[in-house]
Amino acid sequence: MKILQVHNEYIYRGGEETVLEAEKELLTRNGHAVYQIIRSNKVEIKNLFDVFRTLSQIAYSKKSLNILEEKINQRDLPDIVHIHNIFPLWTYSIIDYFNKKNIPIVMTLHNYRLIWDTISFFDKEFSKFGLFKNSRILTYIVSRIFNKKKKLIKNVDKFITFTNFTRNKILRSGLSKSKIEIKPNFLVNKFKKNKPFSKKENAIYASRISKEKGVITLLQAWGDIDLKLNVYGDGPLFKFCKTNQNQNINFHGNKKREYVNKKISNSKMLIFPSEWYECMPMTILEAFNEGTLVIASNIGSISNIIKNFHNGILFEPGNSNDLNKKVKWALKNPIQCNKIADNAKKIFLAKYSENVNYKSLISIYRNTIKQKKL
Repeated sequence: MKILQVHNEYIYRGGEETVLEAEKELLTRNGHAVYQIIRSNKVEIKNLFDVFRTLSQIAYSKKSLNILEEKINQRDLPDIVHIHNIFPLWTYSIIDYFNKKNIPIVMTLHNYRLIWDTISFFDKEFSKFGLFKNSRILTYIVSRIFNKKKKLIKNVDKFITFTNFTRNKILRSGLSKSKIEIKPNFLVNKFKKNKPFSKKENAIYASRISKEKGVITLLQAWGDIDLKLNVYGDGPLFKFCKTNQNQNINFHGNKKREYVNKKISNSKMLIFPSEWYECMPMTILEAFNEGTLVIASNIGSISNIIKNFHNGILFEPGNSNDLNKKVKWALKNPIQCNKIADNAKKIFLAKYSENVNYKSLISIYRNTIKQKKL
């Protein structure tokens, strides 16, 4: 099968890029031909002129059509195209392009931009769907411009989302239930004996350094905790957070994925304090795979992934006192933490391993191609 992946990279790399590369490797190992056409905000949006040029085409981009025409003509047409992100460079125009070429289209909904324009400006949940530039006003304005051509979304043959929570939220956009498939993200299985809680060191946070990720709550919670916390990642609050006076918190910036994964493996616990409706956090899956205890906020998809005190520990989002209590409980109860981590590993193998994911993904592709021919 010939598969084309299309993606728009952000300035700060994240889980979407991890999923993109993981799926490419998985499909390639199983004998499929996979190629990518990727545009990057870091490359194409460097100054104010680039910002205005992008905004002028954010509803429908002729530049995107020209890029695809040039790239696609260099190869045979794919059997299927898998779109991972269209904002802000690609836009809905590429859906129009592939539909006119009669190429089956699968689209993974990594975020909630599709429903931004359906949320009232005064809705208390607004910020939990991920804000553009951390601004409610900018999100409201940009979403309405971006979604002017949203009617083109009807030409997508199948959508992939991650949990029942994300599926229910996405249905607000008016998409047909029959077009939405639930397929969680995955990681390559690590067939090794995981270290027990008592043999591991420190705690770890590995994600974007931004307000919606709950880093401020994390810093507040760590005040009297006698355990080193290693923070990996970059983002708009990196410089601000690095000025904290807590000697037990160390900021390391961006590191290669393999390096961070090794640190997760050797940490007692992964802290995931997000305060928005996360779709499918890859670092939680990595911790499951490594037998590392996860302490996460009880919000969005996380409550679909973690059953409290069974395969992880949940705390009230934004509540630094509750997070503080849960970390201290874990430090006092290493045997129970081992059981929780063991349960998480079992669930990982059953739901989030590569073999399970490949069967699900290729089934979606084949059914989509078959339905397109009918």
